[in-house]
Amino acid sequence: MSKANNPKKGIRSDADLARMVVDIAEAAFADAVICVSESGVFAQHVLGSTDKFRIIVATATKETYNALTKGGVEAVRLPLHAVDKYRQIRYVLSVALRSAKISIGDFIVCAVGRDAYPGEGDLIVLAEVEPSFEDLVITDLLKLTDGIRPKALEAALTVACKIGRAARRGKRIGTILMLGDSSKVLEGSKQLVPNPFQGHDESTRRLTNPEIHEALVELSKLDGAFVLRGDGFIQSAGVFLATTRVEVELPVGLGARHAAAAAVTARTNATAIVVSATDGNVRVFSDGRIVLRIDPDIEYGLISTNE
Repeated sequence: MSKANNPKKGIRSDADLARMVVDIAEAAFADAVICVSESGVFAQHVLGSTDKFRIIVATATKETYNALTKGGVEAVRLPLHAVDKYRQIRYVLSVALRSAKISIGDFIVCAVGRDAYPGEGDLIVLAEVEPSFEDLVITDLLKLTDGIRPKALEAALTVACKIGRAARRGKRIGTILMLGDSSKVLEGSKQLVPNPFQGHDESTRRLTNPEIHEALVELSKLDGAFVLRGDGFIQSAGVFLATTRVEVELPVGLGARHAAAAAVTARTNATAIVVSATDGNVRVFSDGRIVLRIDPDIEYGLISTNE
């Protein structure tokens, strides 16, 4: 991949960026242009600048996606909104390949408008699509973990999305799934309710067992967090996490549940998967910060097909 971005924030307008994207695509004989745009404004500038290429718009915003597709624009809805534009480009290429919008061997110009990451400037990437692109999301997710098995991570995200969808249907439930480094996670914590998994056989304490997933959705009504080993074994539920005095920065609007997840991942090697009771969104925390946001209504694909 090669990259071109704006070193000075706020200089280039969407119209200027669109013209640059078209010029680069023409010079590179690109097979398609992918525009990453949350509001749709940047995408409209590109669409109005040329009819020589396939223009695909990638967005994580439901309203933008619906408006574009209703207008006949080829678009792909992104289930993931990464913490930065560089990682988001990787997800865009992966999702576009998985959804057959692009093919192996295609030469793609992918551009991120400023509306996707306000304050960060824009980004243009030129890439020849390779088979490995299909697994870019998988690779990045697994980099977040330390001693967490792929199938356990996949199962945790699956359960989190189930809870998120239930929250969006009005159940007002949310939770934290603390995955990995469980001994340190439990240091200083306390059980808010009797551990509902105490005394159960191992098969009913395995997150990778899909037969228990609906029960976990119901248990998410309990206060506190689920604490799991990296292999997916559920040690406890209803755990009040010890956050200590760790300074973390969170986006405005996120509350105590997200703050606790950030603080615990800052002091341990655990990964936290947090479901918001307000909007149902799933956020992944590592090292004290949000590294991923997932829309629970969109299929994100498997993390791994085997161990």
